[in-house]
Formats: sequence, C-alpha cells, structure tokens
Amino acid sequence: MLTKERQQSGDWLATLTCRSEQETKRCYWQLKLCRPREEKAEAAVALPKRHLYSWSEDDRQKRLAYLRQHTGHRLEQIAATRLQAEKLKKNLEGFIGSVEIPVGIAGPLLIKGQFAAGTFYAPMATSEGALVASMSRGASAITQSGGATAQVIGQRMMRVPRFEFRSVRDCRTFCAWAEDYLTEIRAVVGLHSRYARLTQLTPRVIGNAVHLAFVYHTADAAGQNMTTTCTWQACQWILAHLPPSLAPQRYILESNLSSDKKTSWGSFAQGRGTQVIAEATLSEAACRAQLRIAPAQLVEAFHGFCEGSVAAGMTGLNINTANAIAAMFTALGQDIACSHESSLSQLQMRLTPEGNVYCSITLPALIIGTVGGGTNLPDQAECLAMLGCQGENGSQRLAEIIAAFCLALDISTLSALASDEFAKSHETLGRQRGKGHTGKGISDPLIHCFHHARYTPAWGSRPPVEIAPARWQGNQSSILTTLSPNTTILPIGIFAYRLQRDDGTHAEVIVKNKPQTSAIASLMASLAAGCTPTILEHLERWLPYSEFSHAREREMAIVTQTDPAFTRHMPTLYGTYEDGKHSVIIEELLQHEPMLNSISRGLRWQPAHINAALKGITEVHARWYREPDALQTRFQHIVIPDEQQIAGMVPLWQEIADFSHRTYPALFNTSMLHHWLSCAETSAAQWREISSLPRTLVHNDFSTRNIALRQENQRLCCWDWELATVHVPQRDLAELLTYTLTETATKQEVMRHVEFHRQQLANQLGTPVHAQEWYRGYCLALRDYGLRRLSFYLMLHHVNPQPWFPPILKTWARLVELTQHRF
Repeated sequence: MLTKERQQSGDWLATLTCRSEQETKRCYWQLKLCRPREEKAEAAVALPKRHLYSWSEDDRQKRLAYLRQHTGHRLEQIAATRLQAEKLKKNLEGFIGSVEIPVGIAGPLLIKGQFAAGTFYAPMATSEGALVASMSRGASAITQSGGATAQVIGQRMMRVPRFEFRSVRDCRTFCAWAEDYLTEIRAVVGLHSRYARLTQLTPRVIGNAVHLAFVYHTADAAGQNMTTTCTWQACQWILAHLPPSLAPQRYILESNLSSDKKTSWGSFAQGRGTQVIAEATLSEAACRAQLRIAPAQLVEAFHGFCEGSVAAGMTGLNINTANAIAAMFTALGQDIACSHESSLSQLQMRLTPEGNVYCSITLPALIIGTVGGGTNLPDQAECLAMLGCQGENGSQRLAEIIAAFCLALDISTLSALASDEFAKSHETLGRQRGKGHTGKGISDPLIHCFHHARYTPAWGSRPPVEIAPARWQGNQSSILTTLSPNTTILPIGIFAYRLQRDDGTHAEVIVKNKPQTSAIASLMASLAAGCTPTILEHLERWLPYSEFSHAREREMAIVTQTDPAFTRHMPTLYGTYEDGKHSVIIEELLQHEPMLNSISRGLRWQPAHINAALKGITEVHARWYREPDALQTRFQHIVIPDEQQIAGMVPLWQEIADFSHRTYPALFNTSMLHHWLSCAETSAAQWREISSLPRTLVHNDFSTRNIALRQENQRLCCWDWELATVHVPQRDLAELLTYTLTETATKQEVMRHVEFHRQQLANQLGTPVHAQEWYRGYCLALRDYGLRRLSFYLMLHHVNPQPWFPPILKTWARLVELTQHRF
C-alpha cells in the first residue's frame, strides 16, 4: 500500500514499479479514488477537445478563463479587443484577443506608377523608433526630385508537388504525359477558382522524382491558399487519369521547391508573387537639403555596401527593406510570415552625368494581396482603403506603393550611415534621448544652467536647491525651436521642470533654449529645398533681411525688459542664462489658463476672448507707439527691411504661390492665387505706405499658438517674442483674426474687432486714432502678413504637414477678399 503522504505528494510512479502486478492494480485504484482535489478541479474546467474550432464570444471567454486559472495572469489587455470572434473563422483558431501595435504614417511620397499615381502616405505598424521618420525623409527627397516611377513587371505564385517513380525513364514519360494534358489540367483548375489562372506547368526531374511546378496568376489575391486548393484538385485528377503502368510510388502536395515563406535564389532569379520595380533620380539639391549628403558620397557608400554584401554571400542587395516590408505588411493585413521572402530586393545607385543620383529597387518576390486573409480585418481594411488599394488592380497598386516606400527607406538609411547620422537618429528617436518636452533625459549641461542663471526678483537671487522634471502637455511650443537642428552643446528645445527654493517653496517652469540664427537658416533652407530649387535660391538671398535673423537674441532683450506695460502680459520671468553660445530663458509654466493651446484642444475663440487679447496687446502697442527709432536703439537685433529689399522678395513669393497652386490646387485655389499675386506685385509700394504710418513694437507672431488668458481676470498672457519687430500695431490684429475667425467671416464681424482695437489704443494713448487711416493700416498689414509669414507656413506645410494651417490660409484669403472694395 502507498502511504497517504506519498499519495498526496504524487510520488507514486516509482512506488508502483516496485510492486507486484496484483498489488500494483490495487494501488492504482486506490490512487484513482484518492487523487488530489486540485486535479479534479482541473478536469472540471478543462477545455473541450475542439476548443480551437469554436468562434463564439462565449467560447473566447471560456478560453480566457482557462488561461487565467492555469497561468495566474489576468490577460486584461489582450482580452480587451474590438474584433468580433464570429468573424474570424478564416483568420485563426483559439481566438482570445488581440495585440495592439502602434501605427505611424510615413510620407508624403509622390509616385508616378502604372497603377499608383499621386501622393501617398504609408501606414507603418512598428515599435521601432526612427523608422517612420527615416522613411519620410527619403520620401521627401524623392518627392522634391520629381517623384518615384514604379511599375509591376509580373506576377507568379507557385505550388510544386512531388511525384516519385521507379526510374528516371518513368519520370520523363510522366513529364511528357503532363505536357500533353495541360489543357485538361487547366480546365480542372478553372473549376475550383474564378481568379487563379494556370500559366505554366514546368517539370523538374531530380533523381527518380518529378517536381511539377504549377505556376499561377492570382489576380488581386496573394494566392497561397488558392493555389494550394487548385493544385491539390489538379493532382487528384492526374492521379486518377494516369495509366496504371505510370502510377507514382509516392506523392506529396508540396516539395519545398516553391520556397513558400523562405528566401531562395530561385525566388530572386525567377520571381515569386509580384515582381515590381521603383526608381527615382535624386537631385543634388534634394541630396544636400533633405539627406544632408553630397550625391557622390551617397553613391560611394552604396559601393561599400556592394562590397560587404558580396563578401557575406547575400542574395540580392538592400539596406533595410525588411523594415518597410514588415511594418507595411502588418498594417495592411498581409501575411507577415512572407516578409522574409518579400524582402528580397536589388538596390541600384549610380551618378548621372548631371551630378544627380539614379536609384532603383527591384522586388522580385513580393507576396501581397488586397483580397482575402488579413485584408478583411477592420483596421487593415481601413489602411488599404486609405491607399486606394481595394477593388480591381488593387494588388498591383499596392505593389508599386510598397516598392516606392522601400526605395525611400533604403535611400534615407544609406544616407544616414554615410553621413554618420544613423546612430544619432536612433539616439534621438529610437531611444528618446533628443528633444523632448517633459524634462526627462535632459543632459547635465542644461541642469548646469539653473545653477549659473541670473534670476529675477520673481524667483529670488539664490539658485534652486532641488530640480526635477515636471509634468507638461507641451502647450508652449515653438515651430522654430521644434524643427531647427541642434547645433549647440545644450539641447535645443522647451523643457519643463519643478524647482524648489531653500525655504521649501517651489515653482514649475519651462526652460527655453532657442536655436541660433544659423540653425534657423538651415531649417528655412531645408523647407525651401523641399519645395523647389528655385524657391531655395530666392530664399537664401532673402533670409538676412527677415525677422528670422538673430531671433533668440531679440527675444532675450525683449523679455528681460521691466516695463509694466509689457511684463503684465507675459509669463513670469524667473531667470536667464547666457554664455555667448546659448541664450536660455526660465519662465513660468502655464498649465490651466483659458484658451491655452486652443488649436490642439479644438477650442474656438469667442468675440470676448479676441477682444481680451486685443486689449492686452494694445498696452504694449501704446508703450512704443510712434517710436520706431527708439525701438531699434533699444532692441538692436530688430530687423526692418527697406522698400528695395521688399521688392527683391517678390520673386520668392511668386514662386511659392505658383508651386502651392500646382501642388495643392484645392487649398491654394485660383482665387487665392489671384489675391496673393496681387499682394506681391504691389508689396514694395505697400511697404512704403506702411513705413509712413505710426509704428510700434509688435509681437509679430500673435497667434493662438502663443497666447492665452489668465484664469483670474482674463488678462492676456503672451510668449515667444523672438520674431518681434517694428510694424503698424494692426499687424498683430491681422494675424490674430486669421487664427480666430473662419473662412465664413462677415464684414461686420471683422469691423467690430478692428474698431475695438482702434478704440483701445486711443484710450491708452489719450488721443484720437484716425479711423480711416487705421483701417488702411489693417488692410496693408493683412497683406504683408500673408506674404511674409504665410509663405513660410506654405513651405512648412508641404514638407511637414500642419493640420492647423489650411483653415488659417482660407481665413486669410477671406479677410483679404472682404477688404477688396475699400482697399
């Protein structure tokens, strides 16, 4: 007999082996009656044998309950799925939930293909940092160079059954027989699929076996399942109709000669799935502006990759096609297991006689489809629809899009490696060590600023005793700061901190390290080059006379003034740090002020909000009204172009208008083009008139991105003064109205705000302000704002689309239209 302890411990197998047969039987039945309760409980909740093949929601919950009990994990995230169990019968078995993968959008990329023609954005399902950004950079370089050409050159899906015979002679007899009955075999295939078309039946004799390759065209389906069914049916017909003397000894449906889901030289050389080629010629301007590399340097790096690829014995040559394939396959419902063979590719690069770079990529084995499989899942179907890849020829269209984006990624990655930016970009994006808005991961030199800053009375003279990152939603953003390259030791950006004094009190602040003039110039040149070389050429002549020159020095001088008319309407300044190379501002972190970050929060400014902002900025306007010379003496970095310089900018504005109208005809329509060109042609004369009107210090970036209202009294709070300049006060009025009104604004609505601003200025000055002259100044300022600021936003929107910009442009055109009959 087994002891009770040994029964409960489960150590009964060894005991049984030491007993006689009769005693063993007796012990077995004792064990069966005395099994631990836990095993009975397990049997009670055991899944049914066919649990994999049940697709109801109840069955899914049973599987989850079973797993929770036996693994000890709740699986709450996996279980929280939007997918419906009943609709997944063709996709998987044993359904319990789904895993969410982040999807980024890469592009825009201009493609001129046989089936894909237009500008495309690629959905990328990936968790690898820097991948989407790199692909987008390559797409920008291609688009700036005129786009990519793509074309499908073939499609073939294979299934290769193996027939084993007694001898090689029987093999050859079978090959001849199969050739004679090709028509009948095709007819059998046609009975079992409307889409699969048998194009070839190619035998290959290996020893005493025939590997009979069935080669199909599968329309818009990837075709693995389709060809499996058709080939099996055809083989059944062959086996039934072969002469008895030719009956094979063995038969198997697939011999692995088709290389299904495997990389092989055969797939590379002969093609499998869809064969597609994408090509582009990168201009020298695009190489230098977008890829930050010379054409010859890019091609030289390519030759180095060829050397390494040959030495490694690689099949084909590419930089990282697999990244693009895997991410797009996941987002678009393709068979991810096929990403291995689909990544087979051949990259080509060479210099042209003109000094440009010809690039092409050939994908010989792209296994894709736009019907069946995962393409029916709701998220993946939505991504396919976004690309226009549903319906007839959807598969060919998708192939051309994928090939073009693979080319974009390879171009960008190779450029990053050649210019030694590859690791740096992964540090910045993949490991989140670059610009940020939370204060996390900031380098020690930035902390150093707090200990050597010059503090204002608002903080006190002593440095903080404790410095910690602060929570922040990034609501005091700056386009120039965010997009400009970092060319300094300290990180460029806007960062949030919580500072504590030695008395225990604390303050939440933002630290603003603005870019140098050279970094802003590089940004502007990059935006211009992303449009056309001609725009870049004009821009380089214009930049020294723009408000973008010496912007950070100007802001430092302005925000450190102590005039109450100014300080009442800006965030509290706590301190500054300057060392000759850096200009760092430490000021109040705004969190809960009304209308803060209204664009991203979708808040609409009401008339009372607009007038509150105008009332506040009028105090600043009144302080320096009619004192342009004193302003230039006080703030030496203010840049005021003269009439001749304004006239020299006209070709730039005309070129931007022409490019925008051609590229975005729905946004920059014919009516807007007319308004714009009219403003450009008369800009010099208008500037002469502006210079004759009373001018003052204006914010010159007075948009809802840079202003809010104080919670307690609705007083204006305005930041980011780096673009401040000398202008008519209506310049700030014109910009604010384009952000707060809509394209359906009425004349009465506009005039109420124009009049309110005028009356507020008159009240501040204590003297009348002429109404007709004031309105004339508003009309002139509106036109000048469009040319000199919206031109920058048009370039920015093309290279880096800004969702807030199109409504502003349309409102500007509406406001200009409302002034036409009185201008």
